[in-house]
Parts: sequence; structure tokens; C-alpha cells
Amino acid sequence: MNRISVAAFGTALSLLLATPALAHEAEVDGDALQRDVTVLSHDNMEGREAGTRGYARAAGYVAGRMAALGLEPAGDDGTYFQAVPMLRVDRAEEGNALAISGMEPLTMWEDFYVTGSSQQESGQLEAELVFIGYGLDLPERDDFDGVDLDGKIALRVYGGPANLNTEEAAHYRSTLAARVAEQGAVGMLLVWTPALSNIYTWERLTGQARHSAGMTWLNGDGTPHSDSPGLLVSGILHPDVSRALLDGLDFDYDDLVAAEMTTEKRFPSFATGRSARIGFASHFTRIDAPNVIGMLPGSDPSLTDEYVVLTAHLDHVGIQPTEEEGDDEIYNGAMDNAVGVSSMIEVARLLAEHPPRRPVLFVALTAEEKGLVGSEYNAANPTVPAEQVVANVNLDMPIASYAFSDVVAFGAERSNMYPQVVAAAEEYGLTLSPDPQPEQGFFTRSDQYSYVKQGVPAVYLDIGFGNGGEAAQGEFLSTHYHQASDEVELVDFAALERFTGANFAIARNIANMDERPEWNAGDFFGETFAAGTGGEH
Repeated sequence: MNRISVAAFGTALSLLLATPALAHEAEVDGDALQRDVTVLSHDNMEGREAGTRGYARAAGYVAGRMAALGLEPAGDDGTYFQAVPMLRVDRAEEGNALAISGMEPLTMWEDFYVTGSSQQESGQLEAELVFIGYGLDLPERDDFDGVDLDGKIALRVYGGPANLNTEEAAHYRSTLAARVAEQGAVGMLLVWTPALSNIYTWERLTGQARHSAGMTWLNGDGTPHSDSPGLLVSGILHPDVSRALLDGLDFDYDDLVAAEMTTEKRFPSFATGRSARIGFASHFTRIDAPNVIGMLPGSDPSLTDEYVVLTAHLDHVGIQPTEEEGDDEIYNGAMDNAVGVSSMIEVARLLAEHPPRRPVLFVALTAEEKGLVGSEYNAANPTVPAEQVVANVNLDMPIASYAFSDVVAFGAERSNMYPQVVAAAEEYGLTLSPDPQPEQGFFTRSDQYSYVKQGVPAVYLDIGFGNGGEAAQGEFLSTHYHQASDEVELVDFAALERFTGANFAIARNIANMDERPEWNAGDFFGETFAAGTGGEH
């Protein structure tokens, strides 16, 4: 693990010496943390799925905690709630089908699965299949060059070339649907390769997809928000189907796998000569599930128009049916993300005792599990002027199950907030480690990315792999993540107290910065999402 650089340590030391209050750890209220996690992950909350009564209960509880701490209501109409109008998309039991020319009949969930979009409840389409590799559109690499996607179904693979920054590769993956939609594609299917097998199994992916629902937020005119209008359906092909699909072509599955093992991972883009007929069917439901927002005013009159936004998603995945009678069906989500929300609430208490220079918004977000919906809505429709949102610090599922020794601050090194993060880690005797799993692209996979897309520099704080963390986190992810077993008993509250203290120190340091938080000059995300260009405000 990388140790903190000499320059960074010097910055941290100067910050520690500058203010006596920074010379010792804050007194985190461990009892309050345990109480909040226990309440939010209780069966009464019914798994906190967005749009359910369990989520409404959890939102009410968080609003009550904000009020008790003296935070000002910062939602709609003088309340703690920002209404988020949403469309829920549930896959229908019948009507989802895929047939590929020249291939044997295919079975949903065994050979493939498809998902309709929020734009059309059900329908059928038939179109040619066009392979586009990673779907990159870069000056040095254009996977759309020489192919026509208008009215076609795009075939893509997971991942990115090894010489592309992993966070940037994750950005390109997350925006691929928008790019193929711009090219006129009506559908997109993922060809399964060994790179994906290193992250998921087919059984786990389909098991999660069977019981999941999609959501998007609604525009002011009531139409569903979409980053990829015209793209009606997406899906994933089983490894065996992926191989059979490319069988007999000039560039076949073995060629694809071989190219995937190289550094540049270059694939040709081409029309496959095959076509596909896809049926998709969903049920649409209009729902509401609010973000919960409280505000702590700043102490410096010259910085009242610079808000630091702290976020943690409140929702989980709700109640999921089981085949065995008596099995636990309530997915309480203690680690995901009751600990994050509880930590944010405690940070609010600590900051309220010593108000920082800048005002701070505390946002418990809805529908993260449905695709970052609540944060996308809040980032695009903030309850304060958009240009006054200057920084985001996000918490999402810190696996506080062991005595950790290091933290990871995704995105911190991309902005002038980095020295503040270094100082906070030093204050708590923690190593600031690099991303131990860069291939996962976590910086673009949680709520901070919604603010990044609006031009706001962000930090996503997580726990590192030190002191046995790799094994402990691996155990949680393989056994308890998105399972009914994610219960409060898994939480090491001494570890959560330490994590909360570090989170407090980061938020405090950023809110007290002399200079406005800014992206570093030339940073990829800072240039890609210049302030105000990331979406609707």
C-alpha cells in the first residue's frame, strides 16, 4: 500500500498545527450510531425499498433526527423532504423474449435476459446486430467508425483497454447507452466474456435481476427522464450464447477472448450478418419517494453561497420472496447503507457543535439501488442554486465489520480537496490508500457520480483493505451483500465510530477551506463535465 507522500504529509501537519481543535479526535457518540443503525435496519423498515411504506418510515425517522439536531429544513416548502417523482418499471412475467437468426431457440434467464426501458411499456423490435466492442468514442479510438447503428441492436463487451484510466473507463461504460442512442440504436446486448466472469457469475447476476425493478425520475412535464432516448431494450447474453453468436464469423469468440487479454484490447466493429427479434414487457407504476435534506448554516458570511453536500443513500432492496417457507424475506441493509446514513447523521451533530465556515447540506438519498435516481434528481434539481453547490462527500456501504487501518477516498486526488482528506486521515491515524480494486470503477458507481456529472468535485469515502480488510470485505460481499443476512449484528461499532470520525474530519476540513473546492487543472472529469453542462438544472 502506498504511504502518504512527503508533500501531502507536510500539508496535513500544517493543518493539524494551525487549529488546536484538529489536534485530537472528535468524540463520536457510539450509542447514537448504534441506535440509528439498529432502527434503520429493523424489520419494521421492511428493507427500505424506494416507494414503499418502509422507505417512508425510514425517511420520517431521518427527518426527525435532523430536526432534533437543529438542522434547518432544506427540502420543499420548508420541509425536510424533496419530492422525487418517479416511474417504477417492473419486468412482466411474460412477454420478454429473444430470437437470433440462425441460432437455436433461447430461454429467458437460462440463455439471456432483457429489460425494457422507461420509454415504452411493452413492444417488439427486430433489427440487425452490430458489434461495437467497448463502444468507445475517443480521438485515438472510435469504435463507431465504419458501422451504422441507426435502427440496429448494438453488441458490446464489458470493460476497457488496460491503458485507459480505470475511472475513466468506468465513465465510458456508464455512458455507453447514451452514446449508442445518439447513433440511433434501438437496443443493446452485452456479450459475456471472461472479463465479466472475473466480477460476476451468471447465476448471481440473473438472481439479482429477477427481483429488481428499474426506476427513473420524471421531468417537470411528467415524462420519464432518460439519458438514452430511443434505446428501448437492453440485455445480457449467457457465455454459451455469446460464443454461438460469433461462431463462424471472421472475428469469432476465440478472437474476442484473445484480444481481451492484450493491453490495448482492440476489436473490430462490424455488422454480424445476424438479426434479432426482441420482445419486452414491463409494468409501469408512478411512485414518490423523497430525498431527506437538512442544512447547517455556515459561520462565515462571505461563504454563504458555497454549499458542501454530504450524501448517503437511505434505500435498500426491500422484501424479496423466497422459495422456502419461513426464510427471512426482509433485506434490512444494515451495512448497505444504514451505517452510511447513521454516520452522516452523527457528522451533522459534530459539525453543529462547531459550525464550519461553509453551509453544509445533509442529504439522505432515495433510489440509489435503482440506478442513482435520487442523487441524479437532487444534483440536477438542487434545493439551493445549482452554482452554489461546490463539493460533495458521499458515503455508500463502508464495510465496518473489522478493525480497519486505512481508508480510500475515491476522487479526492482529482481536486484541491485532496490535502484536506490527507489531513483528516492523518488525524485519525489512518493510511490513505489507493483504490485496491480499480477494475470495479467505484467512482462512477455511487451517488457522488451524479454530482460529478453536474461539474461538482466529489469524494467517495470508503474503508480500505488493510489489517485483513480484503478478506473481511470479500466475505461480506460474497455472503451478505444484497442478502437478508445484512443485519446489524455484522457491524463493528468501534470501527464505525472511527470511520465516522474520519468522515467528520473530511467534511469539516472541506467546509473550512480558504479556497473554493475546484477540480485540478486538466482533470478528466473536470473537463468532461464543466460546471453547468452535466444535465438539467
